[in-house]
Amino acid sequence: MLTTIVVSAQETNSTWPKDIKSGDYIITLYNPENESYLDNKLISNIAFAIKKDGNEPIFGMLWTTSILDVDRTTRIASLASVKIDEVKLSEEISENDKKAFETLINNEIPKWNIEFPLDEFIESLKQVTVNTSELNNEAPTIVFSNEPAVLILIDGEPKLKAAESGYELVENSDTFIIKKLKSNTFYLKGGQFWYTAKQVIGPWTTIDKVPSKIKKIAKKAQTNDKDSEDEYTGEAPKVIVASPPTELIVFEGEPKFTPIQKTNLLFIENTGSNIFMNITNQTYYILLSGRWFTTKDLKAKWTYIASEKLPEDFKNIGSDSTKAEVLSSVAGTKEAKNAIYDAQIPQTAAVKRDTKASTVTYNGSPEFQNIENLELQYAVNTESDVFKDNNTYYLCDNAVWFKSSSPNGPWQVADERPSEVEKIPADNPKYNTKYVYIYETSPTVVYVGYTPGYYGSYVYGPTVVYGTGFYYNPWYRGFYYPRHYTYGFSIRYSPWYGWSFGFGFGSPYGWYGHSYWGYHRHHWGPPYYRPPYHRPPHHRPPNHRPPNHGENRPRPRPSQPIYKDRDGIKDYTRPAQRPSTQPSTRPSTRPSTQPSTRPSTRPSTQPSTRPSTRPSTQPSTRPSTRPSTQPSTRPSTRPSTQPSTRPSTRPSYTPNTRPSTRPSTPSYRPAPRPTSRPTARPSTPSRSRPASTGMRRG
Repeated sequence: MLTTIVVSAQETNSTWPKDIKSGDYIITLYNPENESYLDNKLISNIAFAIKKDGNEPIFGMLWTTSILDVDRTTRIASLASVKIDEVKLSEEISENDKKAFETLINNEIPKWNIEFPLDEFIESLKQVTVNTSELNNEAPTIVFSNEPAVLILIDGEPKLKAAESGYELVENSDTFIIKKLKSNTFYLKGGQFWYTAKQVIGPWTTIDKVPSKIKKIAKKAQTNDKDSEDEYTGEAPKVIVASPPTELIVFEGEPKFTPIQKTNLLFIENTGSNIFMNITNQTYYILLSGRWFTTKDLKAKWTYIASEKLPEDFKNIGSDSTKAEVLSSVAGTKEAKNAIYDAQIPQTAAVKRDTKASTVTYNGSPEFQNIENLELQYAVNTESDVFKDNNTYYLCDNAVWFKSSSPNGPWQVADERPSEVEKIPADNPKYNTKYVYIYETSPTVVYVGYTPGYYGSYVYGPTVVYGTGFYYNPWYRGFYYPRHYTYGFSIRYSPWYGWSFGFGFGSPYGWYGHSYWGYHRHHWGPPYYRPPYHRPPHHRPPNHRPPNHGENRPRPRPSQPIYKDRDGIKDYTRPAQRPSTQPSTRPSTRPSTQPSTRPSTRPSTQPSTRPSTRPSTQPSTRPSTRPSTQPSTRPSTRPSTQPSTRPSTRPSYTPNTRPSTRPSTPSYRPAPRPTSRPTARPSTPSRSRPASTGMRRG
């Protein structure tokens, strides 16, 4: 909820009321009521009292519209600007006093350091613009193993590229796989283990002695990333090679079932994966990348099942259960609603106009192709996100938009996005870029942000999922450019840490990623972004037990925002008042998506720019944020309709702008909070939530 006194993620108690001294007056601010978060605008009403020395207090109500500034790492948000839409005071107060009080409040509010825990804010919301996505939910190939095993993904047919004389590397895999031409033998390095095989697909066997030349090449390909250190010390896992989409499930021996209290559900306890058996219909359910799949036989074909069609018992899983983290993927739960709301909250930053873009490299001359049903084109022979919109070129470089008159630059920070970026369909590999926004501009900086959709968290129906579910064919014409994966890395969602890896055998970084040709790529997100990963229980620090976690639940290593430590970008340091050079196209009226929950006690002199009624239908999609959230229930999900009053520098997000050829998807919006909720809470401390230092998607 909105507060003015919480200044760090460690402070979980908000104390109300808050007194602000201004000359002879004391303004007392009471617990705000956050009505909605629509189009990155927070609409709130706040009870207040003004007291002059020796006089009785005068009570009133404020209605405000604010813009959020968010640090998703510390889980702290603040108000970058506060606009007072309306002030209501008693009719007994003279008009002169009313004007004086309104002037005082308008002068003081921009000075307030209004800062609050992001998780409390999400809990307090009644309405959020939700951006849902059209995703692919076809089940991946699911491979089971009863012994330690690792899944090695090769992106299509193996592509061999000469490394050094007599040796070739498999270029379209994150794993170091090399072929010795003389002996026609393949070698694979995973963590501290070496394997050999006659075919890339295996079978692979462990070896102790490796040719010295191959060791030298492997050392050259080793990254300097400290997170790449392998923490696994067990026996060498079995190597399983596959092309995506594939998911590996590892059991420690034969499956062992454990009941979940007060339900008809069993779960398999000797695996890091989430697999359940419903004893009433003798059916298995598995959760992969936020999606549920079901079967009658573990070894048979799995089929997708919408989360709202799960047996009711899934909603009865306790918040203190070992399997409580799956509640975020169960329709109708508070955890699922919070995950959807969280998927709409951006990571924000102020970008200086002289910020430099990363170098864009093409494989030959720039080659563009149209996005289906759009005039917008994207470059296919580069790993950078380059678009052509008429005669202007745009670059989405680590969640910052740049533009140029040439595909090779020079690039300048853009104050608008490509006109059709919001219409990019999920089956296009550049889909995630629609979740990078430009909010406002000034002569010196551009205010930007991205929601979890940029890194693959999307809202789909009533929950969030990871990845679009589509397999994107990589570019390979003598040079390999990977695309994003949905499956293969045991991606799972936690209410405490968001999306992260989950590997049963140990750290993924000792097995995946090498930089022999000077680059370090991964398949799980945009360049330079990595979700955190779950450490196995035996790697958990002593006495570490996150709130409501089961004793053996693994802890992910947190990641940093994409904007972190980048030259020319100021993290979370917007001015108290927005610059007067705001684009002239920005409307002065409030959005038509304003909620209908405004108090009925508002005066009849309400500004004419405020709509008197709210549309009967809430847009089902949120602007270019965090899936479904990536999700499209959260990223793709994080996260597309915006109010029509949005400035022309942002695209139109109304439903009728979607291509007619796009498939239909569920339109879901979390139920609004009860309308009986008081407009101002009493001056009691707000309910606290544990702070989270892990990233949820951005």
